[in-house]
Amino acid sequence: MRRHMRRYLLLFLILNGCANTHPKPGGSYLGLLAMPGITYHIFLDNQGAVPVLYNATFKGDPFPLDTIYFSGDSLHFRMKEYYSEYKGRFDPATNRIEGIWIDEDSQAHPLHFKAVMPDTVSGLHPRSSPVYTYEKPALMEDGIKTNTREAQKLSSAGMDSVITHLANGKFKDVHSLLVARNNELVVEEYFYRINRDKVYNIQSATKSVVSALTGIAIGKKEIRNTQQTLCTSLPGYEKWTCDEKHKTITLHQLLTMSTGIEWDEQTYDYVDDRNSLVKASSDSDQFIHLLLLPRNTKTTPIFAYNSLNHILMNGVLRHATHMENKDELKTRLLQPLGIENYYIAEPTPMGAIGDIDLRPRDMLKFGLLYANQGRWNGKQVVPANWVTESTQPKIQPRPGLGYGYFWWTKDFEHKEKTVSSFFAWGYGGQYIFVVPALQLVVVMSGSHWGTDPVDQGVPIMEEILAAVDE
Repeated sequence: MRRHMRRYLLLFLILNGCANTHPKPGGSYLGLLAMPGITYHIFLDNQGAVPVLYNATFKGDPFPLDTIYFSGDSLHFRMKEYYSEYKGRFDPATNRIEGIWIDEDSQAHPLHFKAVMPDTVSGLHPRSSPVYTYEKPALMEDGIKTNTREAQKLSSAGMDSVITHLANGKFKDVHSLLVARNNELVVEEYFYRINRDKVYNIQSATKSVVSALTGIAIGKKEIRNTQQTLCTSLPGYEKWTCDEKHKTITLHQLLTMSTGIEWDEQTYDYVDDRNSLVKASSDSDQFIHLLLLPRNTKTTPIFAYNSLNHILMNGVLRHATHMENKDELKTRLLQPLGIENYYIAEPTPMGAIGDIDLRPRDMLKFGLLYANQGRWNGKQVVPANWVTESTQPKIQPRPGLGYGYFWWTKDFEHKEKTVSSFFAWGYGGQYIFVVPALQLVVVMSGSHWGTDPVDQGVPIMEEILAAVDE
């Protein structure tokens, strides 16, 4: 009798436990979050031990979650950084999660997740289809001529291989690739959900733009030459620029990252408090922060990559040209190149602008400008002698890599010959490569975050060069 009672009791506990166990979703889910002006694609990966949430609107980037969990059949996650949270409920009958996204203003927005195959979700992978078919770039009303790869002697098989490598993720997080030869755009490819209208923060590729503005100012005799000292070029900071330690700093040293001021921006990433730029960012006046640092005044110049240098140079230009940096940039470069879609951040507390945002096709215009010795549509925009002077290596950051006036330089091997190149580089994989001997300009944009200026860009260029005929 007792044996039967124990058996019934065990059965009761099992059945009761099953009745109180809520099935939880497993697999992958996609939700569309409609907000004013944009619909976000939210991807939930619940295949592993811990759920992961991605913003796959353009490229699949993980959300910084403070918490995410299932309790019974309820899904909850919170993002302190966005002041947002989600409350949803899983329906096993439909394999859906239905709920609301509560935004930073405490407004509720419907967000329902449906089960999907990850490979079908645009934004998680560079391309949704493994099959690549070349198309000649579209001819737009932007002053850029287009043609086919074959017409400009680029190997079809070689370029197909490059695009396939990007689509398959051999090179990470590349958003766009544009290739022009002999002033004609012959390859224009975008990845993830990104298209030609995407305006990018080109990060430190902006430095090369500032170099162009410097050359224009010298051509107009607003700046004498690159041997001009910072002491005589930056009014309001004479207390620091003209002291015994800094009075010999020249614009040449500023433009070549060789001022001697102790600075380390490349050993640590930009989220690391040990990065010199991160340390400086907490001060209201970063110029003073920089000028209070120790300086090595040895005769042999020391390269130290420093993002404050181009902001300092913008400060110099602001006083030399008697123009705000925004107006100078618009009237002297953007308007002559017919660039209309851009973003210029508000000036820093020191009155100088930092990085700018451009579309890849407009980045290409800047590269074509330099490939043509500073001329665009028959007009000399940047002095030709400055284009030559600024893109010549003046210091060697490391073997195989040179630096001019805010331009990187590198020699490549092509058909058993050495060809020189110069390039603008921005954090995350923003590149403008110019190879004058081959009349080749290559533009890339991306989100491959790292502090190595040749990471990915150089090996991609090597593959492209292998596809270029004489």
